[in-house]
Amino acid sequence: MNRYLRVFGLVALLCFSFYYTEQIAHFMRSKDPIYESIMVFREDHELPSFNAEIIDDYIIPGLSGKTVNVEKSFRNMKNLGYFTESLFVFDELKPEISLENNLDKIISQGNPSKQAVSLLIESESHRLYLEEMGVFYALLTTKDNMNKVLTNGIKINHDYGNYDTVLKELKLKKEDTPYCLVTNKDEEFCRKKKKVLIQETLRFDRSNFSKLYNAVSSGAILSISDNLSLSNLQLLLNQIYFKGYKIVSLDELLSESRN
Repeated sequence: MNRYLRVFGLVALLCFSFYYTEQIAHFMRSKDPIYESIMVFREDHELPSFNAEIIDDYIIPGLSGKTVNVEKSFRNMKNLGYFTESLFVFDELKPEISLENNLDKIISQGNPSKQAVSLLIESESHRLYLEEMGVFYALLTTKDNMNKVLTNGIKINHDYGNYDTVLKELKLKKEDTPYCLVTNKDEEFCRKKKKVLIQETLRFDRSNFSKLYNAVSSGAILSISDNLSLSNLQLLLNQIYFKGYKIVSLDELLSESRN
């Protein structure tokens, strides 16, 4: 019995010793000028996270925040020998309500704070123009255009009559993406395929272009009909840039990361 008590006492002493040593080390760090500067300036670099917004069956992505990793930042600056804000190390602060936990919802747009939009296209002439201009886009892919080589675009399987055939080809070329564009008639189809459900924010065609031209807002997923003229597409791009928005990939627009 005494033997067990001695062992227990030794373990307890070691635990206390480690704890005490760590507390002393923490105290010493807290008095270091570099450490003190980190604690003073850290709030200037930290950003809060924002939860995804859910309305019925729809979701707008949230946005991750960032927080300073004090210990890693301190080690970096201590090795250098002085405080510099350029060596701050950050940890991602994920939203409590996020896309990851709500994959059954339909994404209707990206986070508006990104000051960006994404394009969905069908037309070959639109594709060639966007490739020439170096603009990102997502091609609504069918059996007829599944073999197109894209430089600035991704392919979204949109051939619900030949979905598995197109899917097989896209997987073979490692061009498959997780997205499925839903409408009232094919929402259940997309759900059965276990894809990420997206829905256009605005759809531009020849008949509504003049009405929707000024309605573009940050975070929008813009679908471009194949009957929209190339000149109108050019006007739309100019309007997007005039409003100060970037045109980014769908992955970037829907990501909750700030990077």
